[in-house]
Amino acid sequence: MPGLDRRQFAIGLTSLPLAATLPRPASALGDSGIHVIDMGNAPFLDREAAPSGLDGAEACTRPNNDFLQTLTNLGVDTVIRYYSDRNNANLNCKNVTRRERAILAEHGLALAIVYQFEGRRKNRYTGAQAQADAEFCLARARVIDQPPGSTIYFGVDSDAALNSDQGVLDYFRAVNRIFGGRYSVGIYAAGARCDLIRRAGLAQRFWVPEAPAWAGTRDFLNSGQWTLFQNKTDINNSALTGGLGQVLHIDTDILNPAAGNSIGAFTGDGAEKIYDPARLRAVAAARHWVTTDRLEVHAEPGGEVVGHACIARTVHVLSQEGDWAWVDLDEDGLPDGWCRRDGLAPLDRMPRWRRTDCKLMDI
Repeated sequence: MPGLDRRQFAIGLTSLPLAATLPRPASALGDSGIHVIDMGNAPFLDREAAPSGLDGAEACTRPNNDFLQTLTNLGVDTVIRYYSDRNNANLNCKNVTRRERAILAEHGLALAIVYQFEGRRKNRYTGAQAQADAEFCLARARVIDQPPGSTIYFGVDSDAALNSDQGVLDYFRAVNRIFGGRYSVGIYAAGARCDLIRRAGLAQRFWVPEAPAWAGTRDFLNSGQWTLFQNKTDINNSALTGGLGQVLHIDTDILNPAAGNSIGAFTGDGAEKIYDPARLRAVAAARHWVTTDRLEVHAEPGGEVVGHACIARTVHVLSQEGDWAWVDLDEDGLPDGWCRRDGLAPLDRMPRWRRTDCKLMDI
């Protein structure tokens, strides 16, 4: 971040005012404070050279072990990966493979699954389409030996207007029928879609994207009915991803402590991944919404502006001192600066998003 040496925080933290009175940031202790990420690309160094198409998934052979070890070292313990009908030029090796599952397990990382293909195509979600999608997922589950009872999320990756309520209901009814209880069903979708499927009893887990303008998202998050919230997207320049041999893009996710201690992920031996409730509460409590159109981040309280955050987006509050909060913007546990506390609200009080001239920073 301009004007701020973030690595200095991890080494000594001596250059900031009040540093002696504040705890060291999480990642300086080996914990970023985030423990679930999702990523469309497989963590392989040779993925750009892999052919497109489903079979191209098996062409990824050189795991990015430095990246995976960095995740583990910084406290990440779960990676959400994809089933998808095809890989493509932008997401070679998108389909998770049995080999990738084993490599993740070697690094102590649990795996969760989401199916997503052409999620933003208008009128894609119908009962007939669900037949093909669910059967495809069952076939991929056999390939990677996904344990029965774990969850497959289905990505309805668009605002509610692109697909009718009836079509989405028919889709999830068909998925449940075809699964026949072999796997639990999750949905990744705008809040209005999650709530529709929850009320119909057609999914057990509900994952909300970082899309604060999408229909019903604010109401659903504030209702406390969600399982996962994808709070940061397209991170490529943080301690979690930087300097690891290739351009990496990850998203980070928060678990709802009130929704239980599982998201349907599984470990290398096929056991359900269970999370420590105390840690879930701590992670959620440290995330705050930005409530002003543009919240400036300063190198020191009242000092030089070195960054900003926009309304209805989250920051990780590392500590508070008087009227100021020490915050991390990109979920690697390292502080990016100070912001006013009166511009923040707890995670259970998402503000209403509104269009402003505030632009998201490249993180």
